[in-house]
Amino acid sequence: MTTIVGDWDKKILVSDSQFSDEDTGIKYFEEKIVAIDGGWLGVAGNWSDCEKVVDYINKKSKVKPKLKPDSSFIRLTKEGLFYCGDDLEWERAKTFMAIGSGAMAAEVCMRMGLSAEEAVKWACNVDLKSHEPIKTYSLLDK
Repeated sequence: MTTIVGDWDKKILVSDSQFSDEDTGIKYFEEKIVAIDGGWLGVAGNWSDCEKVVDYINKKSKVKPKLKPDSSFIRLTKEGLFYCGDDLEWERAKTFMAIGSGAMAAEVCMRMGLSAEEAVKWACNVDLKSHEPIKTYSLLDK
């Protein structure tokens, strides 16, 4: 899956880069965070749902798209840091939040006082589905 950490205090999203294709057993490296109006959206799980969610967020449509199960999303805008599952019921994170298969490892690191970048790096060391390079996306760059 992935590891993505949002840090509201620093106004950043940080992710690993590994994509895993379960059907073929192949992994490759790509961006997991995309630009949305006024911020960034991180996707863990079914990448094919990303475009549907971006369209939903940017158009502010009242009709939620039908998504595959087991996806998670994290959104950073000037309004805040939000996360949700495939139900798209957004919840606010007041400080930080991690999603994906490496979320628990990353959250422990954040609670220990490590930076979001360090948390993702450590998660990459223990999570089979997460791997460097690590990418950082700042709300201040938008």
